[in-house]
Amino acid sequence: MTYLDIPVPVRWSDLDGYGHVNNTAYLRLLEEARTRAFWQPSETELANGAPAYPTALPELSPGGPFNTLVAAHTIEYTRQLGYRRDGVIVRTWVSKLGGASLDLDYEILTADEPTRPYAKARTVIVIVDAANGTAVRVPEKLRTALASIKDAPLAFRRA
Repeated sequence: MTYLDIPVPVRWSDLDGYGHVNNTAYLRLLEEARTRAFWQPSETELANGAPAYPTALPELSPGGPFNTLVAAHTIEYTRQLGYRRDGVIVRTWVSKLGGASLDLDYEILTADEPTRPYAKARTVIVIVDAANGTAVRVPEKLRTALASIKDAPLAFRRA
């Protein structure tokens, strides 16, 4: 499988009254992984040790010619996740490249159990022109970069 493993911290405020990560906090974990994977860190951030993933694309970063808009989320929780000082790993890959959109699939894992996901999810992203907000076809340069982490889509229990 071709994917990125993105480390993401779990915040104490992500927990609910039962002591596990609240269902809504999972979307923040996914958002953080997407941002880390596709936004190019600034020179200052790089100098301070921020990782730059091979999928970091200036065209999709703030100030670039394109923005990404979330069109849909699908998430399936497979087991409870509690607070972890070591955070989680959000395994991320492109499962579909459409004309103006792409599907990102994810598994939320931990370092000590890298094959037993706590959740699996999909986000449908639409590429839009940053200047006017209209959907645009995925430019060839972006398509090539995104194809480098393309793999089979997840299967969900409910379609």
